[in-house]
Formats: sequence, C-alpha cells, structure tokens
Amino acid sequence: MSDEEEFSHAARLGGLRTLVIDRFVAAEAAVQVTGPPNNKDTIKPFVRYFLEWLKGADGPADRELRRRVLLMVTEGRNRQGWSDIDASKIVNLVDDVYCNIA
Repeated sequence: MSDEEEFSHAARLGGLRTLVIDRFVAAEAAVQVTGPPNNKDTIKPFVRYFLEWLKGADGPADRELRRRVLLMVTEGRNRQGWSDIDASKIVNLVDDVYCNIA
C-alpha cells in the first residue's frame, strides 16, 4: 500500500462504501464544530450540509481532498470559541478554502 493510499479515509476504513465513509467524515466534522452531541439532532444539520458538499467531488482523489479540507477547517472549532456555528456558513468557508487549494 502506498503512503497516499494508507493516509486516505478509504484505506483506513477499508471495505466501506464511499457514501458510508462520507457520512463518517461529515459526522466527525460536525462533532468538531458542535462538540460531543447530546443526540443525533445536534449534528444533523451539519452532516446534511457537509454531505451535500462532499457530493460535489468529481472522482476519488477529489473526494479525498474534499474530506481532508472539511476536517481541516472544522478541526477543534468547538474549543476555539467560534460564536458562528451556522452550517451553511461553515460549508461556504470550507468551499473557499477548497477552491484556493484545488
């Protein structure tokens, strides 16, 4: 397995369907924004927005890049005192960062 494959979410979560991996990454990003959820409704709007954004990928490499950018932008967000946790605004920020990279 190459270094690239070893680092990818698909390799680390081996055997899962792409949609399942996307759901996992979207939920992980949502928890990074909200903190540990009390129930599924806490993260639901974030997961929905994040999944919709991930669906815009045009292939496996782009999908992996989108996953990494999403997690990079949301990492530690709940611990940094961000007052704005609006899902659509976060997706816009993620997309801006992605567009500066890709």
